[in-house]
Amino acid sequence: MKPSDFQPPLSGNPSHRLGIGAHRLYRPLDSRGSAHERKDVISAEVTDSLKIVQADPLILCLHSALNHNAPMAPAVETLELAVCVQVLNAQGQWISRTHIIHLNPRGEGRFPSLPRNTVTEHPPVLLVETHLLESVDHAQQPG
Repeated sequence: MKPSDFQPPLSGNPSHRLGIGAHRLYRPLDSRGSAHERKDVISAEVTDSLKIVQADPLILCLHSALNHNAPMAPAVETLELAVCVQVLNAQGQWISRTHIIHLNPRGEGRFPSLPRNTVTEHPPVLLVETHLLESVDHAQQPG
């Protein structure tokens, strides 16, 4: 997909829409050494940080800020990212397809989407206006 797929025409709707949502899953250890998972909604923080790395195909990067409310105790932190692509069908209805990805915000690698129905509570998904996103400094320009 390209940014132009998400760009609305002068009148009407774009053919596609992109939504992004995020949770910070955090497992602090208490004084007895047992972990209790916390889930913070960080959808706005993540969507505000989105930048275009490459235009065709569309590749975005995000910045996941550190959890400033985290206690000093050892913990495991996971970013739960919801990526929703909507397609406008012939009847004018949006058909949604959402993928959930878990990743280590301080790690590298490939992060496939989780099997459907394994996540019971999706983070709130916010509409991303891809045509308004800035490019990152190291972005690949179309040639």
